[in-house]
Amino acid sequence: MADTARAGAARTFDLLGFVARWGTILSLVALVAFFSLARPEVFFTLRNLFNVLNQVAILGIIALGLTVCLVIGQFDLSIGALATFGGYIATRLLLEYGPRDATMTIVLAVCILVLVMAALIGMLNGALVSYLGISAIVETLAMSFIVTGFILGISNSRTISPTEIPAAFKMLGQHAVWGVPAPVLYLIGVAILLWLFLEHTQPGRNMYAIGGNREAARLSGIAVRRYALVAMGICAACAALGGMVAAANLGAGRPQGVGETYLLNAFVAVFIGASTLRPGKFHVVGTAVGVLMIGVINNGLSVMGVPSWWQYIVQGLLLILALIAASATTLRR
Repeated sequence: MADTARAGAARTFDLLGFVARWGTILSLVALVAFFSLARPEVFFTLRNLFNVLNQVAILGIIALGLTVCLVIGQFDLSIGALATFGGYIATRLLLEYGPRDATMTIVLAVCILVLVMAALIGMLNGALVSYLGISAIVETLAMSFIVTGFILGISNSRTISPTEIPAAFKMLGQHAVWGVPAPVLYLIGVAILLWLFLEHTQPGRNMYAIGGNREAARLSGIAVRRYALVAMGICAACAALGGMVAAANLGAGRPQGVGETYLLNAFVAVFIGASTLRPGKFHVVGTAVGVLMIGVINNGLSVMGVPSWWQYIVQGLLLILALIAASATTLRR
């Protein structure tokens, strides 16, 4: 009798668990199907698919870096300022110290230097948060003010124009390989690297352990404080990379108004992703789904001629639903 009861319970369909695990992906598929049926001649084309991916590439790079930070339970509100930092400092260095016809080797060297600078700022965030016990939200918000003020100060609020930027740098954002836009390739590369790091290396597993139970991770011998430096350094470097791709795409080095446009959407994408496959946990695959969902919504509503303010409403509703799904799963556990 007991075995029969257990077998019956096993056969019972867990609707809430299914929705929490697969609801976001099913919603993405439903959105694609809806927009494809509504505007098949525009939306469901290979050209528009690459257009969607290109539109969300910069957001995706920044959101993937933020995912690493959130995995260990930390927030980073300085990613917007660091994205602006990456784009402006790279173009400024090329303007001041590089020849007008700088080769790709010089451009890549400058980009690597900027990534290192951003990573050091992120590691400073991690040190202040982990070793001094400062709130990550407050500290990173303060750092965003410092970085923004620094950029405005050295730039005098002047944008570096396309004519002052080497063509090799602009190629990083405007070039395509076999029809695939370069920003999409960067997004795929960052996603694969961070997925391998978090899922298939010991430091990545340690980060998940810290995010799951910080005290238990510490008692098991994991250097919890050091991992904050690693996570926030990666987050800052990804934000700077996104900013450099944005600057290369625009062909201009803007000292303000670049990264801020991606800040909130990055958090939306990551939290939507936290309700995908592994409800309540941040992971790279989930963030990728969240980024794609934002891209599909924005592009689909645009091709249908829907006012842009509806994009914010739909994204907000999706975020609330994702949080409800994750919360319901946590309460059940």
